[in-house]
Amino acid sequence: MEKKTRLTERILVRFEQHQQELAEKQQQLDESMKALLEQKNRLAVTAKRRIETVVHPMMQELLEHFDNGKVEVQLNDDYFGCVCEFAHTPRFPATVRFGIALLPGNETCFTARSDLNILPVLMEYTRNNEELFPLDGDDEAIASWVEERILEFIDTYLRLETHPLYQKDNAVIDIVCGMHIPFTAATSSVVRDGRTFYFCSEHCKEAFNKGNN
Repeated sequence: MEKKTRLTERILVRFEQHQQELAEKQQQLDESMKALLEQKNRLAVTAKRRIETVVHPMMQELLEHFDNGKVEVQLNDDYFGCVCEFAHTPRFPATVRFGIALLPGNETCFTARSDLNILPVLMEYTRNNEELFPLDGDDEAIASWVEERILEFIDTYLRLETHPLYQKDNAVIDIVCGMHIPFTAATSSVVRDGRTFYFCSEHCKEAFNKGNN
């Protein structure tokens, strides 16, 4: 058998070291992936429970105050959320989507995120909000955060009712005072000779009736 040269022996040592490094890296990767999958499963269990028991009931409670919305829970491997969709109506002339999602944060936290989309976009508004919460924290903290996001949504959504750009197709003139108002915001109306008159206040309505008796 031919004797190995010094160079060959050193080359073989390099190959052995390389294989050992590959094995160590693979072990580290396996351990990292195991930890990542465990974390992902832990988040999935926690997020699914909180969406179903905390977020969804609160979004349903929101819809009790509107007759043009629907709510859907969306759960998959990478997204755990609850979405409310509001249809275009004369009172609220826009298509609106408002969602709350619980997303991966880091090893010990998850990210709560709210998203709001209003179409058409005719005014400025806060489109999203994010905050980190401990994965093992109590439900009260996330419930409080969701409550604030819902109240912020209501403040924004109700602006559609009086915003001039959204209400331009609903604009009418109070014949008494000359004020331009959305007919959906009129306090009252009177029909005379087949024509409907809208009023910004009961005082204007009374003045109209006195002048037309």
